[in-house]
Amino acid sequence: MKPTYKETDLYAPIHKMLTEQGFTVRGEVKGCDIAAVRDDALWVIEMKLTANLKLLFQAMERQSATDYVFVAIPRPRKARDKHYTQFVRVLKKLNIGLITVALDSPARICEVVHFPTGKDVKNNVKTRRIKKEMAGRTVDTQGGTQQKVNTAYRERNVRIATLLEVHAPLNAPALVKIHGCEADASSILRNNVYGWYEKIGRGTYALSDIGRAYLQENVLNNLVIFYRMKATQNSCNPAIS
Repeated sequence: MKPTYKETDLYAPIHKMLTEQGFTVRGEVKGCDIAAVRDDALWVIEMKLTANLKLLFQAMERQSATDYVFVAIPRPRKARDKHYTQFVRVLKKLNIGLITVALDSPARICEVVHFPTGKDVKNNVKTRRIKKEMAGRTVDTQGGTQQKVNTAYRERNVRIATLLEVHAPLNAPALVKIHGCEADASSILRNNVYGWYEKIGRGTYALSDIGRAYLQENVLNNLVIFYRMKATQNSCNPAIS
């Protein structure tokens, strides 16, 4: 029986290859399946299980943010497959790189078949937005997952929610100075975009029922696990008890 693969199966081998080369790698960043940064260079990788026009269009769109755009597909069964060789030819014409992943092998080795010709490192609005989003994340989201993405903003909210769960009541200065949250903690609490916070006094907040329900429903989410652990560790610190 022919094995069934998912797009997410491509992610771990590519992530491993890039991190071993010194890249910081994040999945699902501003519409990109994978974004990777090393020094000032930004790489973007779009993943698909089949080589098709949609994949080409996505890759061409990403070229507005960086010259280092790749598509990633499973390794073809036959190196001389006509459709595959034609696809490689088109990629070279468009200056788009190609990565293949050996999903049919236990090792799942990645190979950079074609490398795009990079020019100057781009520094436009799209480039800066991708890099800023990457810098704001601590916990990764698996590329190709099609699920709700843990954006940098959502991550900051999860961090505050877990701290309120353990240490409430808290105000913004305490979140920033004692617990190391970002400087925008005050606006996050005040705007309360997700409805996770409840104001219980002047500038003082606790976790709302909605926030408590979110943490409970997402108890196995990597982001919630990570920040719950951090919040609990802080509670054991004599300096903030």
